[in-house]
Amino acid sequence: MGIRNIAIVDDDEDLRLILEQYLISESGYNTVLYGSGSELFEGLKTKSIDLILLDIEMPGITGIQVFDRLKSSAYNNIPVIFLTGNEDKNTVLKCIGKGADGYMVKPVIRDALISQIKEVFAKYDEFRSNSTILIVDDDVEFMRIAKIKLSKYHRVLTVNSGKTALDYLSNHHVDLIILDYFMPLYDGNNILNILKYREGTRKIPVVMVSALKEDEVMQACAKNPPDAVVSKPVDTDELLYTIQKMLDRF
Repeated sequence: MGIRNIAIVDDDEDLRLILEQYLISESGYNTVLYGSGSELFEGLKTKSIDLILLDIEMPGITGIQVFDRLKSSAYNNIPVIFLTGNEDKNTVLKCIGKGADGYMVKPVIRDALISQIKEVFAKYDEFRSNSTILIVDDDVEFMRIAKIKLSKYHRVLTVNSGKTALDYLSNHHVDLIILDYFMPLYDGNNILNILKYREGTRKIPVVMVSALKEDEVMQACAKNPPDAVVSKPVDTDELLYTIQKMLDRF
């Protein structure tokens, strides 16, 4: 999977530096350090993060509040391991109940931390390897950027025409289709109608990408509306979030 970017979010600078040393001593990990939840959200705008180590007891925005915000945003696919100075049962249950991918009690032991991080990545890699995404778009640059982003989490295939997509889907299965609305010859609406007519493809979720507004796309595709619409220019984090929602639903 290449180099993983791990964010360490804790108001304790000494702990941040200790954890950073733990992780950079293990090949395959890069670290990004943040002293607060606000710094993390600013950083996420420009930095791709694969896992977050998140302190619960922080002034201002607490770790629990940061976690809740993450899970209701385009970053909800990022696994989170809580860091806590409290070993009491209520704190542990709170971490688990929130749906965290793990928790570590301070002081953090290096080997235990590395082991838990590897377990989380293994779980996510297994899940992601089972999902195949087909991108159908004549915009080569968009497909290139989207594939780079989505390939961290899914198997991604790209084709530049509706005809090629329909031919491929005659003999292959995918878990989700990202479909451009405006394409020459076969536009997105025509392809969508064919997909929903065919027995082998009618249940595959389709995310339509378009420069049109969502209500305009839905109106144009009233006969067979897409399962979701993402506006162009596409925010790849929003696209990733939408994909995960569709895969969870279907």
